[in-house]
Amino acid sequence: MGEHIMTSTTDSGAISLTPELKSKKGVSPIWILPLIAIIIAAWLVYRSIVNAGIDVTITFKNAQGIEAGKTQVIYRGMPIGLVKKLEINKDFQSVDVLVQFVKEAKDQLKKDTTFWKVEPEISTRGITGLETLLKGNYITMMPGEGEETDYFEALLEPPPFRSDTPGLHIRAFTEDLGALKAGSGIYYKGIKVGEIIQTHLNDNTDVVLDLFIQEKYSDLVKKTTKFFNISGIAFEGGLSGFSLKAESLESLLLGGISFLTPEHESKTQNAKDDDTFRLFKDRNRAEQEGQKFTVYFNDGKGLTDKTHIKYRGVEVGRAFSVALDEKTDGVRLQATMQQQYRQFLRDDTQFWVVRPELGLAETRNLDTLFSGAYLTFRPGKGKPGRTFKGLSNPPGEVATRDGLHVVLESERLGSLKSGDPVYFRQVKVGEVTDCRLSEDATSTLIGVDIQKKYAPIVRTTSKFWKASGLNVDFSLFTGAKIKTESMAALLEGGIAFATPGSPDVEEKKEAKSKGVVVDGSKNSEKKNVEPKVGTQVLGSPVKNGATFELYSEPQEEWLKWRPKIALGKGN
Repeated sequence: MGEHIMTSTTDSGAISLTPELKSKKGVSPIWILPLIAIIIAAWLVYRSIVNAGIDVTITFKNAQGIEAGKTQVIYRGMPIGLVKKLEINKDFQSVDVLVQFVKEAKDQLKKDTTFWKVEPEISTRGITGLETLLKGNYITMMPGEGEETDYFEALLEPPPFRSDTPGLHIRAFTEDLGALKAGSGIYYKGIKVGEIIQTHLNDNTDVVLDLFIQEKYSDLVKKTTKFFNISGIAFEGGLSGFSLKAESLESLLLGGISFLTPEHESKTQNAKDDDTFRLFKDRNRAEQEGQKFTVYFNDGKGLTDKTHIKYRGVEVGRAFSVALDEKTDGVRLQATMQQQYRQFLRDDTQFWVVRPELGLAETRNLDTLFSGAYLTFRPGKGKPGRTFKGLSNPPGEVATRDGLHVVLESERLGSLKSGDPVYFRQVKVGEVTDCRLSEDATSTLIGVDIQKKYAPIVRTTSKFWKASGLNVDFSLFTGAKIKTESMAALLEGGIAFATPGSPDVEEKKEAKSKGVVVDGSKNSEKKNVEPKVGTQVLGSPVKNGATFELYSEPQEEWLKWRPKIALGKGN
């Protein structure tokens, strides 16, 4: 509506002004603002519809640590959802958690998508979820495939690693898992190069570990690579010093494994997917893995599945099994010799156990008090061998096969026992092997082995006596005389013997003592010296099984005998 003024002239000639109203077409400015408000509201509604989040229900066995309006769903470090509501399921066995996801996550919410809760876990097996200590528990996911859905059941623990991830997928088996678990790291020279995907038992009840090595490190694993456990702290000690080893703090807390490849095998073929390896208990066992062999012993005193094998003080192998053997009625020790020392395994190689020997007279192998008994050997020269009969004593100390075996007869055994030494001029030349009663039980029979080298000393005229204890001779005029073979014999017991010299030898000794030269030289003066009464001839060599009387004490004359006898060759 507009106003228009019309003019007219009256009779008097005056001009008359008369307003005239006319209607105006168009929209009034008053409606512009409401119209804009409606358009904005419609746009906001549209945007809210288009950008609205996606509501999804996830069922958990328990909702501990989950809070509405606070707990997030995080994927690859980015929040993609927020918990809106929690409700107890109708069966009262689970909790329904309503989560609103951003719309960009729509394509990831498939039937096979998996969800699980991340929360801090502190136990003897490790520490996980440390980041939740600052930002609280959260839910994470692994996208899957299939049809779109808005309902999921959460996992109780993280799912196994996906086998299609680029890298090397192999397996290792061991007898005991220890502190290892899924997620434990795999390290090479202190650098994490992979992880344990999952663990399970096989049909043989061995523990199987599925391992993953990152693609860029996969060439480090060869067909001959050896894996070993680095969880915890390794401690070794002895008289030579102590050793404390730990790979890393992470492996100490979470567990882990490492691997090595022998230098001489570093150019061997690379490992492939599904290859299987043995997981050793520690690095030492991995390094010492080599040629396997077996040693049979009469008893297993001091032997364990960790017994070291040493040669001239250098460790060259280690046992991995000690068990009773029904066939031999003894003990079967299984061990490995390091590859670089496998040439020592010959069919005539001799093995024996080195144990601590404590006594008042003599102490030997004191280092074994800390390190334990160990196995040593004398290398052979025969053909390669893998099975051996262990010796009860070091070879050379007692030569039961090549030496001389005699029998001593005595009324009483006294303190004698198997293993007691046999002395000649206070030098150990043999050992007591057995003690038994005679067939008519009237006396005791003591078996004695004389080393091959000293066998010629034993003659038909030799005299044996007990060297154990003290011999006290008391006289009113001369006083007391105390006699003993040696301090070792006094403390540990034993047997001694003497062999007479020939009359010619005794004659020369006596003449020499008087200054008479009887060596047969040009200017020598021969003086006939009659042998003393009781002087015996040297006697003839004896054979195995010869029997001698064992006296309680020696006669004074026996202690003066000094036969000149050429010794035989040693072993």
